[in-house]
Amino acid sequence: MLAEQRLLATIKELWPVIWQAARYIYENPELGGQEFKAVNYLTTLLKEYNFEVNERYLGLPTAFKAQFGSGKPAIYFLAEYDALPQIGHGCGHHLIAGASLGAALALAKIKERWSGQIVVLGTPAEETQGAKVELAKKGAFQECSAALMFHPGQSAVINITSQALEAIEVIYQGDFAHSAGKTGLGNPLLSLVNFYQQVIEYNKKYSPLYQIQGIISEGGRTPNLVPQRAVGRFYLRSLKEKDLEDLVGKFKEMAKEAAHQNNTKVRFNNFEPRYLPMLTNSKLANIFIEASRDLGLSMDTRNYQIMGSLDMGNVSWQVPAIHPYLPLNGGSVVAHTPQFAKKAGGKDGEKTMFLATSGLALTAFRLFAHRGYLESIWNEYRKRVKYK
Repeated sequence: MLAEQRLLATIKELWPVIWQAARYIYENPELGGQEFKAVNYLTTLLKEYNFEVNERYLGLPTAFKAQFGSGKPAIYFLAEYDALPQIGHGCGHHLIAGASLGAALALAKIKERWSGQIVVLGTPAEETQGAKVELAKKGAFQECSAALMFHPGQSAVINITSQALEAIEVIYQGDFAHSAGKTGLGNPLLSLVNFYQQVIEYNKKYSPLYQIQGIISEGGRTPNLVPQRAVGRFYLRSLKEKDLEDLVGKFKEMAKEAAHQNNTKVRFNNFEPRYLPMLTNSKLANIFIEASRDLGLSMDTRNYQIMGSLDMGNVSWQVPAIHPYLPLNGGSVVAHTPQFAKKAGGKDGEKTMFLATSGLALTAFRLFAHRGYLESIWNEYRKRVKYK
């Protein structure tokens, strides 16, 4: 208990530094893959605290790996720092980066109380390209004993699973023509619009088991010219990866039928990687739940299916992982809104991040202090991956 008290006291001592890092990222929002200011700030600070930093990690320009200590266990704190177009940090990723940074810095300051290593892994572009997917494919988690992060949200939940996601671009092609002439056949935009209407009807029938969300990203340049091509981008989601395969098949059948009806050609392109469902490790989650309780927060321990997708899901199929949500402003604001962004940059965001920093740090410390925890965590992981 004395060591844990020292850890929490260290977080308080370092808090001005930790919160300033989050504020800097908040005040300098950058889109996925362009987070150079955030990465420079974080890596410079980590170097000051004697972390060994590997920038442009595994070939990703805004990914990094910052390591302190050596050997096993190796506890990874995952940091996100990309913003949303127009509304900035409306998903609170500056708080995610700040909490992971803060937990790691505090643990590094009391290195004499634990053995092993801590890693801050900078994972860009969660909102778009999902860098965790590529990092996982390239072996970023080979040495990882457990992967930890948090996310601000509307409630205190941790035993979550997310939806599998496939990102498909649909490209219809035809021939240029004057729009005042016969425009029914060979019109790519008509094919895309007809297909889009089918998608709407499909959602009405099968949501939330299956979901398709899309936009028309290219539909021509001028009203008096039938475009040579029309493009739509779609997210396909389902609760299980197997069901996602079925949905992808049905989706492509509908798209091909629309092309056939309008005498156009169609092709498909995956514009983002596939996200797998989040596989929360319940034994690891229980350690965070107990740590949160010691901090005065009661987590909802029920199982939740969130209606969204996480690139953390891909990580969770390689190593034991958790992705708890902690409420921002008492859960009264919805993510991806200007209201959420405003609250996340002020006192409400700071309060949530302080709690998350403390919870993540305590969870990691208890993994170092009680090696039997990791054995049971990995036993659960192996069993679930084998039979899932």
